[in-house]
Amino acid sequence: MFWHIFWHSILAYLLAFHLAYLLAYHLANLLAFYLANILALYLAYLLAFYLTFYLAFYLAYLLAFYLACLLTFYLAYLLANLMAFYVAYLLAFYLAYLLAFYLAFEVQRCALSSEGPRLRSSGAH
Repeated sequence: MFWHIFWHSILAYLLAFHLAYLLAYHLANLLAFYLANILALYLAYLLAFYLTFYLAFYLAYLLAFYLACLLTFYLAYLLANLMAFYVAYLLAFYLAYLLAFYLAFEVQRCALSSEGPRLRSSGAH
């Protein structure tokens, strides 16, 4: 009777130990596999999707907005300044040239003469 209870207790112990071992092993294996699978798949998916989406979105946004802003404002500013400078430069020197030329040689039309306009120096009368 003693050996019978002894062997039953050893069998129950071994059965419980192996069941607990198999359950722990398979649960840990499944947990590790699915956790690694979920983490790797969804983390890689989310990182790839959102990083590429936001990278492309913000890169396109920054390029479009700031490039357009810089091109329009700074090119318009530079062109306006350059054009204003060159127009003022050309007008000033062209007007100075015209004034110097026409003050040096006045054009007078004599009403009684048949010769028409004649050139004379501004100092002569």
